[in-house]
Amino acid sequence: MIEELMEKAYSCFSKGSTTDSKERCNNNNKILNNSNKIGSSNILPRLLHSFQLAYTYNDDDNNRNNNKINSTTYPTPEILIPTSLPPDGDLDQAFENLLKEFDLSKEQNEYLRNQPKEKKWLMIVEQTIRQGQSSRQESCEYYVDLLSRYILVFPDGNDTSGASQQIEELAICLRTESASYLESFVSLGGLEKLTKLVELSLKKPSRDKTVLPILQCLRALMNSSIGREAVLCNESKTLYYIAGTILFPNTRCKLLALSLLSGVCLLSEEGHSSVLKSLTKASKIFGERSRFQRLLDELNKEQEEKKDTEKVRIAIMGLLNALLKSGISERSLQFRLQLRYEMLMLGLQEVIDKLKNSGNQTLEDHFELFEMMREEDELEFNSLISTSSSDSSFDYESPNVMVDIILRKLDNSIALPYFINILQNLLMLPSDMKNIPIWKLYSLILQQLLIQINSGDLEYSTYVDDTYKLNLDQLMARLKTQIDYDQLNKRFEDLQEELSSEKQKIIELENRLSDLHDGGSPDCFSRISELSSNPSDPCHSPTPTISSNASNTLSYINKNAPIPPPLPPPSTLGHGQSKHLKNKNVPKSDSPLKSINWSIIPQEKIPGTIWETIEDEKLYKQLNLPSIATCFSSLKQDENSLDNSNMNTLTRRLKSDNLISVIDSRRAQNCTIMMSKLKMTNKEIKNALLNMNEKNKIPKDMIEQMLKFVPTVDEIGLLNEVVQKYKSPAILAPADRFLYEVSTITRYEERLKCINIIRTFSEKVDELSPSMEAVLKASNALSTNSRLKMLLSLILAIGNFLNQGKHNGNAFGFHSRSLSSVTDVKYSCRGDRNLLHYIVAMIEEKYPNVVTLIKDLKIVNEASRVNETEVKNELKVLESSLHFLIEELKVQKQLIKETKEYNEEVTNIIEEVDENYVSKRIIPTTRNNKENDKFVCVVGSFLSASKITLKNLQRTYIKYQESLNTCLKYFGEDNKMISGENFFGNFAKFLNSFEECRNTLIVEKEEHERIKRNTFMKKQFPKKIGKQCKNHFKRSQEKDFEKLLTAIQSGEIFHDELNRLRASFRETKVNRRIIAIS
Repeated sequence: MIEELMEKAYSCFSKGSTTDSKERCNNNNKILNNSNKIGSSNILPRLLHSFQLAYTYNDDDNNRNNNKINSTTYPTPEILIPTSLPPDGDLDQAFENLLKEFDLSKEQNEYLRNQPKEKKWLMIVEQTIRQGQSSRQESCEYYVDLLSRYILVFPDGNDTSGASQQIEELAICLRTESASYLESFVSLGGLEKLTKLVELSLKKPSRDKTVLPILQCLRALMNSSIGREAVLCNESKTLYYIAGTILFPNTRCKLLALSLLSGVCLLSEEGHSSVLKSLTKASKIFGERSRFQRLLDELNKEQEEKKDTEKVRIAIMGLLNALLKSGISERSLQFRLQLRYEMLMLGLQEVIDKLKNSGNQTLEDHFELFEMMREEDELEFNSLISTSSSDSSFDYESPNVMVDIILRKLDNSIALPYFINILQNLLMLPSDMKNIPIWKLYSLILQQLLIQINSGDLEYSTYVDDTYKLNLDQLMARLKTQIDYDQLNKRFEDLQEELSSEKQKIIELENRLSDLHDGGSPDCFSRISELSSNPSDPCHSPTPTISSNASNTLSYINKNAPIPPPLPPPSTLGHGQSKHLKNKNVPKSDSPLKSINWSIIPQEKIPGTIWETIEDEKLYKQLNLPSIATCFSSLKQDENSLDNSNMNTLTRRLKSDNLISVIDSRRAQNCTIMMSKLKMTNKEIKNALLNMNEKNKIPKDMIEQMLKFVPTVDEIGLLNEVVQKYKSPAILAPADRFLYEVSTITRYEERLKCINIIRTFSEKVDELSPSMEAVLKASNALSTNSRLKMLLSLILAIGNFLNQGKHNGNAFGFHSRSLSSVTDVKYSCRGDRNLLHYIVAMIEEKYPNVVTLIKDLKIVNEASRVNETEVKNELKVLESSLHFLIEELKVQKQLIKETKEYNEEVTNIIEEVDENYVSKRIIPTTRNNKENDKFVCVVGSFLSASKITLKNLQRTYIKYQESLNTCLKYFGEDNKMISGENFFGNFAKFLNSFEECRNTLIVEKEEHERIKRNTFMKKQFPKKIGKQCKNHFKRSQEKDFEKLLTAIQSGEIFHDELNRLRASFRETKVNRRIIAIS
């Protein structure tokens, strides 16, 4: 192990071959092993003097030490032979400086610290030699100066090859030199000069040969934590120009640029945001209208070589998937959806569909990963916004569906008017090409607002372009101020209106009080009575006003009579008189009357008032008291309008339109509601009934409602009485008219029942037949399924093992109800796990074919909902219904025969009609005109077909009973002790529990794999979530950027996620597309 790390360390500081390094290492080890045999007291001071230059320098005098090394004569190998070790403190300090140069991970640093002192010393000596041997041309100053000269005069034409070779040498140095070398290169402005050269290269497409080694330099620089930090601290200018190099026709340039962007994107959240902003700004270089447009064009484009085409497509899909799987996209569903829909809007799905089945497995994996991540995100988003089970999945391509979802989401919300206003504004927006940018602006504004709303504690500005940046906090503060002002203004106006109303009431009350104090007039009482309750309300003591009826009554008074004195004082009758108070002589009424709800003045206060001189008792002789009693009677009905025999059943209501109702008010109201739903006239209803509803004009549910409103014998008598009295049924209220019309149909109730039987017979058969078929199939499935037999064997074996030596042990079988007891046996160490979890895990591992029994026994769930008693009763109902139809058909045929005789009798009666068209005999009104009656025809044809159906159903029922009994007997059950519903229910519950346990284990396994994958990723490419500090990338000390780029190009970085999604979506996915906007 130590030899490998030493080899890696040596290779970082030498451009020599690996073989030379190994030989030097072996020679040094031999020298080190023989060091005790060598004794020379004069070598150590010179060795320490040479070594001192390596372990005592610091960052401040780094350049000074380098100059000393360069000016010092290089020590010979003999002088650097380690004969003894320096002090422990000096050795540890020098070794720590050496580890900083290696830029290794914490684990590797810790491993090297645990090595023997001799090996540490050997590594220090080797490093000192390499620093002393570095040439002037390999120094940072030389390469930085060289890049400066190229910026002033960019190498074109013949100078291209020489410049490219020198820049390639720089890339080798950046890849192999120490961390201090890279730090010096960055501090001297090397990164800025490389970025400037890339910028200059973009001005001419012919400079692709020069830009390739520059990109290699950037790749080598970003392979260290120092270089990555410098790139991200460069305000994304470097990444911006790297993104621009995708435009070059050179395939190697495209691949290198795409891999660098993908790698930075996956390293951290800061890198993700920088790459996203770089691609946004690069739209100016690409000349594209929308972000990602150039990437999609390159994805759809054919390169010169087929293998290059596949490589470029893999790199592009790797970048797109990296954008969707890292940074804020990894933990923000809304941001991830927005980013993906932005890509899909440009036609990405169409390109993927076109390039599928290309034969390249890596590219196919990238396509599959993109589609499955999309489906998973949409399912998760559906679960967040769904308001019902019907919304669990909907089409994101349909504007109508999405608008409906939004309307349901905003239902009963004050935000709904704003949404409607947005739609109204969009309707007014022109749709021509000139105004397309305005639509894009709408989209950008909504995207930014959503990003800011969902960003949480993150700085949203790192994910949006500064050109279109909006400050949501400022906008919301202004809007909130305006809303508060509008609310306060409305509240102020409401209070003003309320204040004015209260003032008006106060004035009115003051006027009334003044009238009372001055001795109130009848007008005052009239005004008071207008505020009282309804006089007809028996729960109060109301005060009726002086109505028009009273005025009309007064008109009967003799016009020649003298003008009466003012109104008498209010009567005190009914208020309880004291013994010493005088009682007035007020006539009594034969019937109860309504009362005046007035406030009386006590008798002791009457003297001295106007009421003392009023003689109201004398007026009773002048008043038409019977008329008053009739007008203001408190009886609810007229006692003299009907005969005593019909007092309790007949109620007459004279409405404003002079229609009469004689049926119960509640029944009439419900009947009217039923008629409003029918939306048919009485004539149409009658014709439909006579035609046996042959054209289904009356819905099935309305037939059931009509059965509730069959007129009774008493109602028919009352209705006929009113019609005969007024000589027309038009006088009847709607509900009464309906009942009268249907009562003229012979055997109306029986006819309605027959229609209902005909309408519901097929539906009942369709419900009954599948239920029996489900039991037949379930019985056969349980009896013949070998997987179920294997599962029951496992349960029996494990159960006997657990019950060994107990009273319920040594079992040879168990009842189906005992299946539920499997889940009652809990784990000893985990309360959330039971025996069924263990059995499922064992089946997954050792008997994977048994798992599919869930699909084989799906019919058991359906059979568990079939009740044997209900099936039997339903079959009897069908039999009795057909029997009822047969009997009613006989009756109707008999009526048809009687009708012929009846018609002859009617002819004789017509001859006896007198000249006033009044018949001398009463013709019964319940006879039908049989010419339009299709009862016999419809019922006869129905019976001929339904008898066959019923016989087939009876045969199925016999098979149903036999199959169920056979199955119960097969499983050791007694059909007298357990019903089929309970038997299948036991298995259905067990199978559902089996599936739940299996899903729980799958989720637990996926979670374990996710944690394992995240742990691995954190070790390989650690990152922090939240705000990034300036020295964020210094925590990643391992040189793994090259491994990351290799994993991206091969697709290996997404393999774990792809496998997880494949396990989640085992069934065939529905290919969904999204509208592409070119």
